[in-house]
Amino acid sequence: MYFPYLRGKQFELIALRELSEFISKDYLRPIIEPVKLNLSPLIRTVKHLNERGFSPLIIMNPTVGELSSDSQLLLEQLEDEELEYLPCVVLRGGQLVSARESLGRLQQPFAIRITEGIDQEGIALAQDAKLVVVDYDLPPNAINKLKNVVLLGDFFRKQKRNADYLKESSFSHLHSTYSSQKHVVGFGDYTMIGSEYSESGGPAYVVTIHGSYINEGMFDEMFIRHYSSTDDGTPTDPAGKFAEALAKFIIEADEEPSIYYQSAAIDEFRKLYRSGHFPGLGLVKKLSMEHHIETVCNYLKGK
Repeated sequence: MYFPYLRGKQFELIALRELSEFISKDYLRPIIEPVKLNLSPLIRTVKHLNERGFSPLIIMNPTVGELSSDSQLLLEQLEDEELEYLPCVVLRGGQLVSARESLGRLQQPFAIRITEGIDQEGIALAQDAKLVVVDYDLPPNAINKLKNVVLLGDFFRKQKRNADYLKESSFSHLHSTYSSQKHVVGFGDYTMIGSEYSESGGPAYVVTIHGSYINEGMFDEMFIRHYSSTDDGTPTDPAGKFAEALAKFIIEADEEPSIYYQSAAIDEFRKLYRSGHFPGLGLVKKLSMEHHIETVCNYLKGK
């Protein structure tokens, strides 16, 4: 099972609604960290997912965004709705007091996200959890003391500037190796967004499209190719820069055979290429995210 970790921003939520139309709940179960005080888009998304059989995990004590200091408000608003989801409490760096407070407010089954280390008290706290989401590099002897474990990692090698991306970077093999570990039932990542949180991107001196693919010749490891426009030293003409990066991407996506799974998101990129339309950088990132998730789920389906 794949558990992608997404922030509750506009395009991430739209991506989940779109993906739920054709990806099976047998392969995908998203983890959503709410980051906006306006929870209407999140609630609408969870209802949409529920109608299609999905029950996402929702972080109840967010560590970034507008709700990071008011988790009680989040719980109250979600409880007012008839939603099917699994609340997930973050235990960060062994901070047991705040985690216990968050768990104490819940009246339903829960998951727990353990990060930045674990001790015996953390293991004890996790014993009643339906799922335990841990850092993928947690010591194996700690994982062996847990049950229903999901391994989560931030594998995207984010650069300070888009101009700094090389042609390709390795991502992860977790999708092909997670099931060999004892007590592990799933895996997750932060897609090609990464775990670093920001409200909005900066000026686009260079536009880069990130394309995820699984390399069968390298033991099914996932890689990401980076298609960048020319660096002209200015933030002007993002539409022209997108067109340049997109043309590079489409050339490789259209190769036969192509390294890419021919996802619905790639079809959308092709439509943009043919029309010459620039939809904005937020939608471009959404399509890359959707392609990443589709690629992983297609791999699991093939297994």
